[in-house]
Amino acid sequence: MEIRVLFFAAYRELAGVREAVVALPAGARTGDLLGKVLEAHPKLQPHRDSMILAVNEEFAGADAPLKPGDEVALLPPVSGGGGRCWIQGEPIDVAAVVEIVRDVQAGAVVLFLGTVRSDPGVRSLEYEAYQGMAVKKMEALRGTAMERFGVREMAIVHRTGRLPPGETSVAIACSAPHRQEAFRACEWAMEELKRIVPIWKTEREG
Repeated sequence: MEIRVLFFAAYRELAGVREAVVALPAGARTGDLLGKVLEAHPKLQPHRDSMILAVNEEFAGADAPLKPGDEVALLPPVSGGGGRCWIQGEPIDVAAVVEIVRDVQAGAVVLFLGTVRSDPGVRSLEYEAYQGMAVKKMEALRGTAMERFGVREMAIVHRTGRLPPGETSVAIACSAPHRQEAFRACEWAMEELKRIVPIWKTEREG
């Protein structure tokens, strides 16, 4: 049987491909697939124990059964031990953020991207965060949003460092049974993030 494998973020860079098709015998499991992938892409070997697996857009363990035509995503862990909220200096992999919140019981996935606006005299924005506290506040926002709006999942990622105009500084993805809840949850989370999460931006002219 053939399994479609998707590589995200750092794993895509290490493997040198966005996706691949792996042939496996009937009855194979995710562990068997992972062994084949690591054999074909040995640069991924050091990351084996920290990989997050998703089968058909649902998180799965290393012993999940596979069937012909399944899609398996290989996702790197996020900062803070595999949470759904994190801060990073590197460009945001939007597809990976969306993949985290996908759910077959959700009829809507909403993605908000905050980008650096081009204003007169401003060459870039520099973002700084009190990282430990910021991640805790973001996780608290996520939990409140899920309870308050009845959403299935939410992920929040914010960048730090100097970003030029047009660059994505923050991404919030949310899945919910219906689009209204997903839109409201995303908007509320963004407003609260700006209000209580210790992340600052400074305009730079040079």
